[in-house]
Amino acid sequence: MTKVRLLMGLALGLSLMLGLGVSAEEGGGVTSVYSVVACKDSATVVVDVYSPYATNLVRARVSYLADDGDYEYLAQERSSPFGAGYSRVMVTVLYTGRQVSAHTSLMLDIQLKRSYGSGWVSVGPPAIYYTSAADRQCAGSCTLVLETTDRAPADGTITVRGRYGSWFRPEGALLGAMSVMRGARATLTYAGLPCDWTVRAWYYPKTGDTTPEMLPSQYWPGEYQVTTLGGTNPYVTSFAAGLPATAPLEEDDPYVVD
Repeated sequence: MTKVRLLMGLALGLSLMLGLGVSAEEGGGVTSVYSVVACKDSATVVVDVYSPYATNLVRARVSYLADDGDYEYLAQERSSPFGAGYSRVMVTVLYTGRQVSAHTSLMLDIQLKRSYGSGWVSVGPPAIYYTSAADRQCAGSCTLVLETTDRAPADGTITVRGRYGSWFRPEGALLGAMSVMRGARATLTYAGLPCDWTVRAWYYPKTGDTTPEMLPSQYWPGEYQVTTLGGTNPYVTSFAAGLPATAPLEEDDPYVVD
């Protein structure tokens, strides 16, 4: 299912390129941003890529909105090389020496490159993505990429919690929370997570039956552990597979809708 989604997304990206007058022969590849999470000291981007070339990499460049209204360069990083075909690639760009303030506007410039002679040349147009820096530090931590194979039945919030206690209560350290819209698939990236923790995702619908549901990973009934490989081994789940929480819920859970 993940590969099918990747193929569909890249096909859409290719159709957009064709609509802009960039042919597959001219561009040679397709790059689309899957998800981004930006912090005060680093930004992590996950991109879906198609390339017909044997040796490729992704270059991610981060700029910030300066006081004069222009974006100024912060830092850049390259992925490890990868081969031809369809790939999902994660790149983390560190700018720990030039940390930005929370909510600073950031611009990510994502460029696919291929090996050519003794160097690298750009393939196709860059993918540009704008976001704001979160109010936390994320360098030296791990990243979790979460995706659903179906669409949210209602507006809500998906939280990620460190695992302890009962399977069927949203217990454990709250590691992240992001909104999801009705009718949308979740494609979320959580950065700044403790490495080597086992985690669970929970869905909190805002309308209808508002009982939180645990969203089991593809390893259910096993555990999902956040490691440095999290970007290439996503937490895959579905809303249809959600398991309702059992009462009583933890007190003062801010995401429960009465």
